[in-house]
Amino acid sequence: MLEVSESTPTKVSQRRANTRERLITAAMHVFAERGVNGASVEEICEAAGFTRGAFYSNFPDKSALVLAIIQHNIATQVVAAERAIAAIRPAADLSAEDLVSLALTAYEEAGGQPGESSLADRELLLHAAREPELRRPYLEFLEHSERQIAVLIQNALRHIGLQLTIPVEHAIRLLGAVHEQSKLLEVFRQQPADPAVMRSLLVSITRPLREERQ
Repeated sequence: MLEVSESTPTKVSQRRANTRERLITAAMHVFAERGVNGASVEEICEAAGFTRGAFYSNFPDKSALVLAIIQHNIATQVVAAERAIAAIRPAADLSAEDLVSLALTAYEEAGGQPGESSLADRELLLHAAREPELRRPYLEFLEHSERQIAVLIQNALRHIGLQLTIPVEHAIRLLGAVHEQSKLLEVFRQQPADPAVMRSLLVSITRPLREERQ
């Protein structure tokens, strides 16, 4: 039975953290190629260069690994958002469109993953949706992360003199959906996604703060 409480991850040793990181990376490749249900623990261990013992000392079962990967990916996106916002703070004198471009570039550099990760992400989310024991911890971690991102976005926009024209939670989900579709198109087209759609969306859902006071 999966037992996970995930707003505050448990601290682990550096060696154990490295092992988990390698298992997660290997599993992402295997899941992208074979799907969650089609991938075996043995295949994941072989891809990571570990034994089954190393796997089970870190994860009680494959569902726990799935949840860990989802949480890892969301946490990576939060860090990428932090770096993107940090990149625009010193550049408040640029135009809104230039600031958006700067933020998108910083985000991709901080959290960029190969296109195949989009396939793995969908496999992971489908598996989590089908497993009742994964739904609650997934939603709890997602909501926790979205609250972090909401604070980052609102503070950054205020710093550069902009505000959202829609609720911040709507903006986060719209931006996430566009980003995920762009990553999936990279798989089909075998070339980097055009950031123009994301730029257009960001520009269209913000406005200068002074408009609120008029």
